[in-house]
Amino acid sequence: MTYKTHLSFGILFSAIYFLDIQRLELSAGLAAILIFSTLLGASAPDLDTPTGELWDKIPAGSILSRIINPVFIGGHRHLSHSLIGMGIFVWLFWLLLKFVTPLNSVFLILYSAKAVSAFALGFASHLFADSLTEDGVPLLFPLDYHFGIPPNPFAKMRIKTGQWFENLVVYPVVNLAIIAIIYQQYIRTINKSLQNLIIF
Repeated sequence: MTYKTHLSFGILFSAIYFLDIQRLELSAGLAAILIFSTLLGASAPDLDTPTGELWDKIPAGSILSRIINPVFIGGHRHLSHSLIGMGIFVWLFWLLLKFVTPLNSVFLILYSAKAVSAFALGFASHLFADSLTEDGVPLLFPLDYHFGIPPNPFAKMRIKTGQWFENLVVYPVVNLAIIAIIYQQYIRTINKSLQNLIIF
């Protein structure tokens, strides 16, 4: 999938979890933390590509990408597109949060678990989205088997990255789903506010 589609899938996964399942009431600050963490997680698996769009957004990214890229055993869609890779990246994100925030800070106490969850959801959404494409993903790396939806022998039905079906069907549908979930949350918030007004 393309970068923009991965970001949308990440937001969709987080919206489903935090707004639909947990029915979390978001402050502006918490929403910003969750969105940032989700987008970072949704982008992280493609750090294995020196020309990836995330590297373009980091100062000196093109230089850093060439230094870090050898860490990713096998190149694109190998370690970073596996369950082991996901565990490593989520752990590194948690360490980063601990490093950049004081141990007794309000952020670490109240928001770090949610931020890590958002990062993990973004990462998982990336693996899911790539499993819909022709190449699939090596979830059980280092085993050299790529999982895909639909599975073999129907792999030819999978999406071609960057082609018309992704751009004209998948991307708009994912964004419409995000809007629908946010709208539901808005309606719930309005109804709750009205109930509180009636009580008083």
